[in-house]
Amino acid sequence: MTAASMTFGRATRTTIPRGSRFFANGAAVLIGLLRKMDTWQLKKAQSGPQTAEEVLSWARSIEATDPGFAADLRAAVYRSQQS
Repeated sequence: MTAASMTFGRATRTTIPRGSRFFANGAAVLIGLLRKMDTWQLKKAQSGPQTAEEVLSWARSIEATDPGFAADLRAAVYRSQQS
C-alpha cells in the first residue's frame, strides 16, 4: 500500500449531488409559496362582513349572479334583527 491510497486521519469531502440540491431548493420555494397562500387565505376569511348592513350590502352586490344566496343572506339578517 502506498501512502497516497491510505486516507486515515484525512477528512473526506462529501458533496451534495446537483439534482438533490436542485430538488431541495425547489421544495423550499414551494413551501414558502404555500405558506404565503395560506396566510393570504386566512386574512381573506377574516375580512368578511361583520354587521347587518355589510351583509345586506353584500347581498345586493351578488343579487344578479346568485339570487338564492342573496335571499338567504337577507333572511338571516332579518332573523337576527328580530331576536
